[in-house]
Amino acid sequence: MEPWRWPPDRYEVQITLPPPDYTAVDHYHFAEFAYAAVEGLAGGQALQIRVVRLDDGMVLFDALARIALPFEEW
Repeated sequence: MEPWRWPPDRYEVQITLPPPDYTAVDHYHFAEFAYAAVEGLAGGQALQIRVVRLDDGMVLFDALARIALPFEEW
């Protein structure tokens, strides 16, 4: 029996913060966790928040470009 493995990451959350932190990238497998990360960052110190679906490169959320697909489309 093969050991259980964590599924591959499917979402990349890119965050730009004020100096000295600048840019951070987090990966998530579950859409719920990526979406919750965006909700937690929105309205905070982040200068930019962007979410990309890794399978197809689709931008699901981009604060500067005003892209915010509904959760059902993630």
